[in-house]
Parts: sequence; C-alpha cells; structure tokens
Amino acid sequence: MPVPGKNVDSRNNGQRNDPSPPHLVADEKHTKRGKEKEFIAVTAASGCILGASCSQNADGEGLKKAYGVFAQEAQTHDSDYQPLTVTTDGWEATRSAWSQLFPGICLILCFLHEVLKIRDICRSKGSLLKQIEDKLWNTYHGASKRQFAQRLRRLLQWARAASLPERLMQKLRRIRDKSHLFQKAFDFPKAYRTSNQVDRPMNYLERLLYTMQYFHGRTEAAELSVRSLALLWNFHPYCRKTRTLKAGVLCPFEELNGFRYHDNWFKNLMIASSLNGRRPRIQT
Repeated sequence: MPVPGKNVDSRNNGQRNDPSPPHLVADEKHTKRGKEKEFIAVTAASGCILGASCSQNADGEGLKKAYGVFAQEAQTHDSDYQPLTVTTDGWEATRSAWSQLFPGICLILCFLHEVLKIRDICRSKGSLLKQIEDKLWNTYHGASKRQFAQRLRRLLQWARAASLPERLMQKLRRIRDKSHLFQKAFDFPKAYRTSNQVDRPMNYLERLLYTMQYFHGRTEAAELSVRSLALLWNFHPYCRKTRTLKAGVLCPFEELNGFRYHDNWFKNLMIASSLNGRRPRIQT
C-alpha cells in the first residue's frame, strides 16, 4: 500500500512534504483462515493504517516477517526512514520484532491495556471499579515522570489501605513494576501512550472480516484482502460533519499527508495507490 512520505503537493507549488510518521502504534488482530488461526500485524499512525500483513504465527519470527512488510515498504519509499517510537501492548514477540526491524526505536507500553485488565477483574464491582479507574487515569495524566511515579506510589498506598483483593493487588503491582516502560513516553511528548490509534482501524477490520466470514483461501489471498481493506480505510470519505470539523479534509490519507490528489475519494485512491509509476526495481 502507498506509504506516506515525500509526496509532491501540486497545490503547494510542487514543494515536497515529508509526513512520514515518527511515532507509530502496532498491534495484532487475531482472526482465522478456515480452521487455522491467522494474525494481522497492523501498524497505524495519524488515523491511517500504514501496514497490515498476515502471519500464521504470533511468535517473534512470524511477527518480524509481518511487520517487516511495512518496514521494507517504508524504507523503499524513504531509505532514511527511522521511527522514533512505537507503542505496543506487553506481548514480547511484538516488541522484539520492532526492536530488530528498527534498532534504536523506543518501545512504549500501552497504558490502556493495563486499565482494561483491571476492569476485567472487578467489572461486577461498579463503585470500586470507578474509584480505581479514576486513580489510574489520574496517574496517567501526570505531567512528568516524577509526578507519574509519585501518583502511582500513592495509588498503591491507597490500595493497601483499602485491603483490595490479592488478585487486584497483583495487577497494580505489575503496573508499578512496569513504570519505567510507561515513563518512556515523557521523553517524546508527541508519542502515543495508548493503542487507540490502532484499535479503531482494527475494529473496522473486525467488522468487515466478520461480514465476509473471515478468510477461506490461501495466506496470499488473505494478505491481498487485508491490504485492500487497509487502502479503503485510508481513503474512505469522511462524513459531512467530520469534514466540517476538520476544515474540509476529505479522508485519513489527506489528514496525514496534508493534501489530496483529487476531490473524488475513489480517484484520490487510484492516483495515490498507483505510486505515479514508481516501483522498486526487482533484482534478478
């Protein structure tokens, strides 16, 4: 799929833009192909799906290959492309894959995943859940590493004084033990601290995959289907209300790149996905 990068904006006197996102979010969409498990490695930023590739395994090697499709296409488009951060959940294979694909990248842990795990434990205890969630998000909104760590310590002190169930205390101590991973985001003010940027397009993929009864053919066919769905997401036209709120922006592609090729969303897609005839030369 076309990767945002050094595009020429004809409405800007032919000047080049370089919106290659320095901050990314990545996660895997669990699905199936026939009776077999399939995993879609999704990379997103700024409302766009930047990479979506299938893997039959969720181990380090499988995810490295799947996320590697995005890495290869991004660096083919811009050989100097090196993202600063990627926000992921705690799955070690995901974090390992990104560390190998982009050495030196900062791995940020998603805070939302920890909140959701605690929500699952005390879902039936409404008042307690509300208290804990308020304190967790208050910790999240700390203005600095020091304030974040301080609020987290106070949260643990409150939890011990309230004699919370041991299972819940384990989860809270786990957040404390991972504090340094959450604090990395404070070194990059524009980095994503939760996985919302990738969760929303993955929800879109889930609805479409459910409607089409998931995958049935070969992995190659599933790969093409996923890439086509990602393109449709990136170029789907916003509704009138959203376009008004976004000052006339037509679609996620335009919001990321700062321009569009055509006012018709489908023609915009066709022009952008053609890459203007630029293809990497295949070595023989």
